[in-house]
Amino acid sequence: MDNYKTLTSFIWRYIKPHKWGFLVIFIASFVWALETTVWPYLFQIVVDVLTSHDSSRGIAWSNLKTPILFGLALWIGIDLGYRIQGFLLARLLPKVEAHIRMSMFDHIQYHSPKYFNDRFAGGLANKISDMTTHVTSILQLLLTTLIPGVSALLLSIFFFANINFFFSFLLIIWLTLYLLTCLLFIKKCTNYENIYSESRSLLLGKIVDSLTNNFAVNLFHRFNYERSFLAPFQKDEKTKNRKAKLYVEVMRLTLSMLTLIIGGIGINGFMFYYWIHGLITTGEVVQIFNTTLNLVLLLTIINNSLPLLFQSVGIAKQALTVMNDPKDVVDIPDAKPLAIISGEIIFDKVNFQYEKNRIFQNKDVRIRGGEKVGLVGYSGAGKSTFIGLILRFYALEKGRILIDNQDLSKITLESLRGQVALIPQEPILFHRTLRENILYGRPSATEEELIKAADMAHCDKFIKKFPEGYNTLVGERGSKLSGGERQRIAIARAILANAPILILDEATSALDSVTERYIQDSLKKLMKNRTSIVVAHRLATLSQMDRILVFEKGKIVEEGTHSVLLAMNGHYAKLWEMQVGGLLPEIPLRVKTTPLVLEKILDKNGA
Repeated sequence: MDNYKTLTSFIWRYIKPHKWGFLVIFIASFVWALETTVWPYLFQIVVDVLTSHDSSRGIAWSNLKTPILFGLALWIGIDLGYRIQGFLLARLLPKVEAHIRMSMFDHIQYHSPKYFNDRFAGGLANKISDMTTHVTSILQLLLTTLIPGVSALLLSIFFFANINFFFSFLLIIWLTLYLLTCLLFIKKCTNYENIYSESRSLLLGKIVDSLTNNFAVNLFHRFNYERSFLAPFQKDEKTKNRKAKLYVEVMRLTLSMLTLIIGGIGINGFMFYYWIHGLITTGEVVQIFNTTLNLVLLLTIINNSLPLLFQSVGIAKQALTVMNDPKDVVDIPDAKPLAIISGEIIFDKVNFQYEKNRIFQNKDVRIRGGEKVGLVGYSGAGKSTFIGLILRFYALEKGRILIDNQDLSKITLESLRGQVALIPQEPILFHRTLRENILYGRPSATEEELIKAADMAHCDKFIKKFPEGYNTLVGERGSKLSGGERQRIAIARAILANAPILILDEATSALDSVTERYIQDSLKKLMKNRTSIVVAHRLATLSQMDRILVFEKGKIVEEGTHSVLLAMNGHYAKLWEMQVGGLLPEIPLRVKTTPLVLEKILDKNGA
């Protein structure tokens, strides 16, 4: 997606495919100008004919036929123009909205996880909604109000010049002052609306965040706390909203005074003066009066529309910022699809820094194809980052990561993610049916393959207990399921994906001991002939790994099999000894492993 320096270039991208339709709408918009100026002109002709034939009214008809028939044709033409404009807007605007909405969605969703970690999902969704709503508003205001309004004003200058140039002069002064006033206010109006829009998006993001975590709010009964938490954001939004609206009202007052003084008093005052002195006819009085009245009404509508336009421009500009957010992980122009043969993974002098914290520096790691490798270490040691780099969730600062001698930075993200299956510690489920959530691993899978994967993950039985079975909606983030049920759905999804590289990130941590035993058996079968990376705090689950990598502050301080690492009496042995209930503590504990303890551990594990 290209970057957009201006809102105009952004809008043009989406109306360009429908340019001929919008051209017809643009032409049809001039009917309002005709209605504003030509009708008073016809009235002038009729009044002058009636006045000049007051004593012989029968003769007047021959002079009235042409303007009356022209007026009838004008009436039909104006109404037809309005209908053409209305039907075309009804046809094209939904297309533009849909195009904008899906383009913004596509652009945003291709960002890396880091992008979403730094932003509220509700705020991003709000900006998509803002853009679609307010681009439509801008187009409607321009095509149905401002363009025809300006056309009517310019056409009025021409008609007034045919009566007396002085009236055109007054109208030009009126319009010039009106335009200068608008230019004087427009920048601040747009800026205030832009500031208000940012505050509003932040507030809505906070509200969505609170509602998303409603279970925690209920659990701790923090309803008043949440209200207090939102209060300063609401106050800021209210203050900026009020400031924007008050400034708009000042602009409206200024424009109304100009309309009253020049339009209402000035032009009409000179009109009566000229008529009293015989410089204009009675019909021309009618024409000037009706045209001026129409212009006053037109400018009143524009007065009300301009603030809406400024508001829409300000909000749309603010929403446009997400389209210019740079993507940190993208495919290069000539990226090739990943072709996995054995599944060998190599870290070649990898440097990576997250925020200001350097995690990896000159890291070299080799995982052989088909090898089962365990990752252990305290929280923050670099295990999740290691996995994230393999999946290209983050861009490397330096070095390369290779899969079967193919540089990941030069292959397509789609082919990489399609051949690496991740079962996360916290399963990610959509508020969709169980069927749709499992099929997310491979949407083209058959019903038989779906049920087989569910059965292997030991979730087929509990799914069938639901009245709607596989068509049961799981709730937002799977809220209708237990933690273990959600985890089994995530495992079924990964089984269905059937990827040559498998990553398990605490995949069985939410399961009870009985279910875990069944799942471990399924995962053992799933890992067969696959390159498998397993992250676990329960070290006993890693005892069957071909190799275990021990992480400490981004470095691999030890590696080897479970038995070998215990015999080394190093960092891994300390982790093993410190386990309580089979899990690692969150922070390092200073515990010394004695030879007697180590001997007992080795005897217990048959080492």
